[in-house]
Amino acid sequence: MEPSLRTAEPRRVRQRRVLVDDICDEARRQLEAGGAGAVSWRGIARAVGMSPASLYTYFESLDALFTELLLRSYSSLAAAVAEALDAFSRAPVGDRLLVGPLAYRRWALTHRGEFNLIFTDQLPGYAAAPGGPTVDAQVAVFGPMVATISEAVGTPPADSDLVGLWGTFHGLTSLEVNHHLDWVDAGEVFEREVRARLAAQGLPTAAHDLTSRFAAWVP
Repeated sequence: MEPSLRTAEPRRVRQRRVLVDDICDEARRQLEAGGAGAVSWRGIARAVGMSPASLYTYFESLDALFTELLLRSYSSLAAAVAEALDAFSRAPVGDRLLVGPLAYRRWALTHRGEFNLIFTDQLPGYAAAPGGPTVDAQVAVFGPMVATISEAVGTPPADSDLVGLWGTFHGLTSLEVNHHLDWVDAGEVFEREVRARLAAQGLPTAAHDLTSRFAAWVP
């Protein structure tokens, strides 16, 4: 038997995976169109051609569906950051310290609804389980950046330094995503402020052309 046949995804597994993707896509569409209050169990079922009761075969509750959306968004953001840092793995550590935030900002600007889902939107009645999968998913976003800082300073960074750096690039990203920086060159402000924050923490400086090289790399 050929390897491709031995490892082929079973038909029933594939059908379930595709249907779960369709459910998540429709829930995200409703969320982005009208906020959390617009996400309707019946509306999702109707859009994917199922009865509301049948949805429980795939998600035990609307909270479980929201958790899956959060996990998928975190995973997408984490992958974008990791991919960028991997692409610049041979660059000096100072360059890579800026690449992480640049990748974070780029993902947010191309996934505004998902960014607001995981960092801004309040989901009425929803509460992620303490210490649950969403916590690990959020940690995964910052793992590669923490590792880069550790490489730069030779020791794991202090929590205060991490919070200060994240507060800078996340805060500016959040403002830009929600159109609060439309009156300035948001990209220029972002680079200037993140570079200043890195320098204030005594971290290596990125090359002056790093941002242009990052833009040229972007798929």
